[in-house]
Amino acid sequence: MGHLLEIKHLSCSFRTDDGIARAVDDVSLAIHPGETLGVVGESGCGKTVTALAILRLIQDPPGRIDTGEILFNGNDLLQLPERDMRGIRGNEISMIFQEPMTSLNPVFTCGYQIREAIMLHQDVNKHQAKARAIEMLELVGIPDPVNCERSYPHQLSGGMRQRVMIAMALSCHPSLLIADEPTTALDVTIQAQILELLQSLQERLGMAIMMITHDLGGIAETCRRVVVMYAGQIVEAADVGAIFHDPRHPYTIGLQQSIPRPSHKGKRLKVIAGRVPDPYDRPAGCRFADRCPFVEDSCRAAPIEIREVSGGHHTRCWKDITLSTVGH
Repeated sequence: MGHLLEIKHLSCSFRTDDGIARAVDDVSLAIHPGETLGVVGESGCGKTVTALAILRLIQDPPGRIDTGEILFNGNDLLQLPERDMRGIRGNEISMIFQEPMTSLNPVFTCGYQIREAIMLHQDVNKHQAKARAIEMLELVGIPDPVNCERSYPHQLSGGMRQRVMIAMALSCHPSLLIADEPTTALDVTIQAQILELLQSLQERLGMAIMMITHDLGGIAETCRRVVVMYAGQIVEAADVGAIFHDPRHPYTIGLQQSIPRPSHKGKRLKVIAGRVPDPYDRPAGCRFADRCPFVEDSCRAAPIEIREVSGGHHTRCWKDITLSTVGH
């Protein structure tokens, strides 16, 4: 199966008064048609910057894409004229942003904002766009889509606003949906509903999804493959089963151990000690070295290249570390 999206050696940086911050460093990944790829990591690891780079939404200045290729259906998005990119954003590639209250315009109705996206990319009139907007609101499970179409964002709950965002993102039937922390600030029950909704819509519409999250536990039921990012780099990439049952990078194992489980009741959760390295001064060797319980002098000496440990399973660690190694 060919790639729908392929990122090759992407690097992005931000120039500030304090210096140059390397946000994304030599990231390569691919998404196949119709699959869900999970991108996991803590805040500041480069997940969102990678997503914004795909749509060329990094503001320049202060940000810039330094190197790399972003191939969508074989075409390098970084080489396209801005006019052609406007035809791709929201039409062929859509994005759900982290916070729907700040992503939706408070002075326009939800229906107007969905219609605007449809009329920008589709050859339809205002009445047809309104009918499509109501249809999309119904598709995402809003109980009264006609009333919601006339409502302003502040009149809806957080879960309903997120469904409006999903309706807007899917209104032009994109091939790829980028979901950036789609359940942020929602309670646990609504989070599960949103993830289930995205899964059912994917099966119905046949789109691919890039699921960005800091919650490793939230991707277990939704993703086929997972990429784990740390300090701007991919540190592990594998099928979801391997990430959960056979992780090979100490950072991934640390994330695994920090997931709350019923067996942890009454016990303190394990944490990853230390701090993420300064983006203005990345270490020469492994970026996880200062927090890694298995660190050796050689880990700090030179950059660690990502390597394949088994079919399709890659890790940025030269040691053969498994769950059994850490006594999980």
